[in-house]
Amino acid sequence: MTVSLYSVAHDLVALVLTAIGSVLPAPLSRWITNAGLITALGVIVFAAILLIASMLNTIVLIWFERKLLGRFMDRRGAMHVGFAGLLQNFADGLKLMRKNTFRPEEADGLGFYLGPTAYMVTSLILFGILPVSTGWNSGVLPLSLLLALVVFSFAPLFIFISAWSSNNKYSLMGGMRSAAQMIAYEVPLLLSVVAVVVVSGSFDLNTIVAQQQNYWYWGPLFLALIVFVAAMLAEMERIPFDLPEAEAELVEGWNTEYGGMLFAFFMLSDYVRALVGSFLVVLLFLGGWTMPGWVPSAATSFPLAGIVWFMVKVYIVFAVFVWIRAALPRVRTDQLLRVGWNRMIPLALLSVVLAAGVVMVKCLPVFGCLPNLGI
Repeated sequence: MTVSLYSVAHDLVALVLTAIGSVLPAPLSRWITNAGLITALGVIVFAAILLIASMLNTIVLIWFERKLLGRFMDRRGAMHVGFAGLLQNFADGLKLMRKNTFRPEEADGLGFYLGPTAYMVTSLILFGILPVSTGWNSGVLPLSLLLALVVFSFAPLFIFISAWSSNNKYSLMGGMRSAAQMIAYEVPLLLSVVAVVVVSGSFDLNTIVAQQQNYWYWGPLFLALIVFVAAMLAEMERIPFDLPEAEAELVEGWNTEYGGMLFAFFMLSDYVRALVGSFLVVLLFLGGWTMPGWVPSAATSFPLAGIVWFMVKVYIVFAVFVWIRAALPRVRTDQLLRVGWNRMIPLALLSVVLAAGVVMVKCLPVFGCLPNLGI
């Protein structure tokens, strides 16, 4: 069996239960070493590892962004809890956990609580789909890219449900902005992904990464990369595309009526989606966990090297997102939609044509003959 995170969790549970069963009476021993129980507990342990890893990375991502913004704005920043402010986010989370959540009197109870919960859950599910290194999951999921994009696109529905159920006109306006923005930018996002699929010939993320052993796709698919990053920023509602949360005219947008842990769900999910967006950029255009051929073998052969280099790339991509936030102002709604429909879609279609041209003129073998320069 291929060594993977799930197989390690399964074997660990089997080892522990077998050891416990060896000192119990025969009936209990047979029950506790049952294959079904071992599999169920293995799945739970696997999910717990993913949850802990994703949450820790998300918290570090928030700290990373605050520190970078402080440097870009030439200020020290306000994070002083713990060493270099590392414990500030834990303090903020504890504060939100202790606060009460008040539902407006005329709000729809089901949608008010379901929206942020579903938004959080669907964001976390993506970490079980996206591979981080070789052997991350057992077997091959042929349509992992398609599945990840489908789950990622659930967000507009839950945002709009949360906004509508709040019974607040500012929340509803923010939800309508979010829906219009995400619909406008999901089309170029998917078209830019089509360019990658055309070149790689697969919807499997493991295969797409394997196809980038000799060259990374950011070189021949640079236009698709630009379109994908811009559309991903709009999907994540980050500056300059954060109009659904524009505090100047919408108070706090679609999450105006939320507080306590429900507000924390929204804020944490935004950064989870930012982490997922960085994952997708690295997987589709920057070679995933692979490194250029000129990198010394000692730097790529140590234990967990694939995960380490993958996360280094992810944090570099996220640093670019933060740089864009610090450098660009917020655009108007009409400008945002005009760019999405009139500019991004033609550029995305052009990137698909260029990808087809790369395949048709057989440029890929030419790149394949070159050393792995990371292009």
